[in-house]
Amino acid sequence: MQHVQPIQHWEPETPEDHGQLELPGIALDKSDELLVSLDKLEEALEKVQLTVEEAELLRRFRRTSTENRRMILQILGS
Repeated sequence: MQHVQPIQHWEPETPEDHGQLELPGIALDKSDELLVSLDKLEEALEKVQLTVEEAELLRRFRRTSTENRRMILQILGS
């Protein structure tokens, strides 16, 4: 008869620190500072976000032929 080992239950490791996780770049002491930082980030994103017209032009540019793209780039480069 074979010797059968009893089933051992796995116990997950307990973390050393039960506090809140710290995210890189978000280690601010005051919530007001975080809100100001988020406002600045939102403003920066709005500056680089495409308008509806720009998004439509980009979509049409991507769908056109290679020859038409070359002609458009030549016109814009002049």
